[in-house]
Amino acid sequence: MGIVEKHSSYRWLVLLAGCLAICTIYMDMIAYAPILGEIAKKLTIEMGAATNLMMGFVLSVACVLIWGGVVCDKFGITTALVLGLLCSTLPTAIIPWIGGNYAAVMMARLVQGASVGFVFATIGPILALWFHPREHGMASGLLIGSISLGCAIGVFASPAVLGMTGSWEKTIFTLGIPGWAAILLAIIATRKNPPQISTEEAISSSDTPPTSMSFMDALACPITWLGSLIVFCNAWAMYGLYNLVPPYLAADAPMGLGLGAAMSGKLSIAVTIIGLFATIFGGLFFDKVAKGNSRLAAIIGFLISACVIVILLPAVSKSITVLALCLLVVGWGIPFMGPSISAFIAMNYPPGIVGRMIGWWFGFGTFGGAAGLYLGGMSISKSGNFYLAISMISIASMIGVLLSLFLKRTLKPTAA
Repeated sequence: MGIVEKHSSYRWLVLLAGCLAICTIYMDMIAYAPILGEIAKKLTIEMGAATNLMMGFVLSVACVLIWGGVVCDKFGITTALVLGLLCSTLPTAIIPWIGGNYAAVMMARLVQGASVGFVFATIGPILALWFHPREHGMASGLLIGSISLGCAIGVFASPAVLGMTGSWEKTIFTLGIPGWAAILLAIIATRKNPPQISTEEAISSSDTPPTSMSFMDALACPITWLGSLIVFCNAWAMYGLYNLVPPYLAADAPMGLGLGAAMSGKLSIAVTIIGLFATIFGGLFFDKVAKGNSRLAAIIGFLISACVIVILLPAVSKSITVLALCLLVVGWGIPFMGPSISAFIAMNYPPGIVGRMIGWWFGFGTFGGAAGLYLGGMSISKSGNFYLAISMISIASMIGVLLSLFLKRTLKPTAA
């Protein structure tokens, strides 16, 4: 079975299923952020405690991602996608009945976070099993870009639906409906077994990853731990940008900028929608410019992300135009490096463990997102503002720059 069949047009349907799954679960994740103030009022909790609804989601992502890759490797892409999507859609379906109870809503968020753990782990296998290494950057860019697309839809639609329904519970319920369509597409599109690469193609490909490496062998590689720490910083910055910036924009002064939920949703699109273009461009950058070198994109992405601190400056925050431009720039950074990181994993680990390694890198790394949101929430509660929480995003990004200087391919096949 040769290269023509392996890289047939069917791979685009598989890619579409993965993209839609990622888009819908991140839409469910971010839907809370622009209306967090309204949710806090309804639950009679203060804003710092309300941010725990975001932190709980991310903490669950981190815990499940570590072993979510096992489900993908052992039971296949279809099982991982459907299981993950059910974890996201079922909690949104019952929110209208549990929305008045903080503990119940927190539990629903923990279950929703598990969705990312299962779905995100499919990125590596989709790349490794369906796409040629020369297409990894492009395909990864579209998959990672679905995060930004989902977040952009969520931050825009959430305040709009809230305005129409007058209820945050109905808002969350409504935005969960596309997840059911994603489940149907996943079942239809990913049931077909991926074609096998031919022996001739395997021999001719200089990018073929080691084939005899076990999961424990991979964990023993220093690059695995370095990569996990890089993703730790990446997740701190990403979840901070997507979950702390919208409520900062919406919260009443002096806690935030006092722009309200509707304006916060519109401005937050500057952070999220630009990420869609950044990931696509980042994938092309990896394929065409960096030529498979992940280090350069990571450094560039972190340096851009570190600029988020400028939105705290009065000269920036007092002008909607300047603020929107700054958010556009900042929103480019983290998504830009995403395809390079995912492609690095797909190209450097055997297909049999690549789902677990995606899970490990991003699972361990996502604890950075949980830590950032938890510490950010604590700082908001104690200080009454978002200054320290947002400053910590810049600090994490600069640490990411330093770590990325050492990111290079060092994996070697183990002895058979």
